[in-house]
Amino acid sequence: MQIPSKRWLLTSWGSHGDLHPFLALGRGLIARGHQVTLVGHPEWAAETKTAGLRFVSTGELPREGMIRKHPEMISMQYGGLTSFSALIKRGIEPSLDYIMETLLAESSRHDALVTHHFVLPAEVVADLTGIPRVTISLAPGVIPSAYSVPGPSFGQPGSGIFSRIKNRFTWSAGQLVACVMVDPLVNRLRHKYGLKSIRNAVFGAHSNVLNLQLYSENFAPRLPDHGPEIKYGGFCFYDPPGASALDPEVEEFLNRGEQPVLFTLGSTAVQKPGAFYHSAAEALQTLGLRGILLIGSEENRPADLPDTILAVPYAHYGLLMPRVRAVAHQCGIGTLSHTLRAGVPSLACPFAFDQPNNARRLEGLGLAEVLLPHQHTASHIEQALRRLFSSDAVNRAGQIGVLIRAEDGITRSCEILENTFRCEGIL
Repeated sequence: MQIPSKRWLLTSWGSHGDLHPFLALGRGLIARGHQVTLVGHPEWAAETKTAGLRFVSTGELPREGMIRKHPEMISMQYGGLTSFSALIKRGIEPSLDYIMETLLAESSRHDALVTHHFVLPAEVVADLTGIPRVTISLAPGVIPSAYSVPGPSFGQPGSGIFSRIKNRFTWSAGQLVACVMVDPLVNRLRHKYGLKSIRNAVFGAHSNVLNLQLYSENFAPRLPDHGPEIKYGGFCFYDPPGASALDPEVEEFLNRGEQPVLFTLGSTAVQKPGAFYHSAAEALQTLGLRGILLIGSEENRPADLPDTILAVPYAHYGLLMPRVRAVAHQCGIGTLSHTLRAGVPSLACPFAFDQPNNARRLEGLGLAEVLLPHQHTASHIEQALRRLFSSDAVNRAGQIGVLIRAEDGITRSCEILENTFRCEGIL
């Protein structure tokens, strides 16, 4: 039984991989008779309105070229500490007051707040106004557990008692660093509105009512120490309205030869790809393979490409990936989810954030070969593709693709939100 129409206030922060699941979820809620508003960066306005959601801009400053100006944001130096510090200073801190004021103004018009786990002012708004708050996790490497490692870690978690002790230590160290860097910023905001200080503003901000996971358990199964508030909705794929065909140039290339290998770095790492695309073109020619490079900006285009390699700024993942042989990508959760749905193996080339953990999970499922950031050379790419195509990854990717396509993450996630709302005393 469907609950009466509710007014949902959604908010996310980050790249398009962080926006698109919220657009998909918002469209799902609207289709079920609810009202939805999304609060976000002004650069998301056009895409959000196209998706059919009411949009409210935070009024933040432009982010265009941020990674090019501050490449340390995708550095794995010091185990990801450099990247995290730059993300806080260059990305999070300048946005806090903008997001806080916008969410606070909108909260009185809505019944519940559904927020990306890294929208730090959301908990402040909920504490100040009493609006029920749900947190969203888009990838598994953001929830502390004795059975996992943090997103920036390239390590495998293991499952024995000594591995669990090591994992707890790793999480504790990460939480300590986050507390030192983030807690003062959040507590400044809290004090401004007359609220008491808190501790562990990053990892302690997950809602104890509902922490909704927008990824599949076929990718990252539920862990033994997950609490009852953690529920799995599944991947929420956003396929833009009207996106029914690839550009003629891409379509023509696909039709005149064997399946290509796709190289893409999402919407963030593509701003500072290093030698990735040049190495990809060289490796493809050595192997005699066709390829498509999604280069983002023209400055990333390798020179003198043969007619067996096509370089274009972007192509719709949902339409393109089912027609390629494999995908080399940065392992952002948005890009990764499309490879799983398409049922194709991956050459996992993580840069930063949650990407290393995502890459190791693909590897553990037998779906990928992993290249570390210093291995984005032609010889490493060539050797990794040889290993990938001689392994069982193609069959395994096809099998998990069937499972992912059978899921309906949008419907399941909407049902979880509605059921949580229905339970008396929760929302």
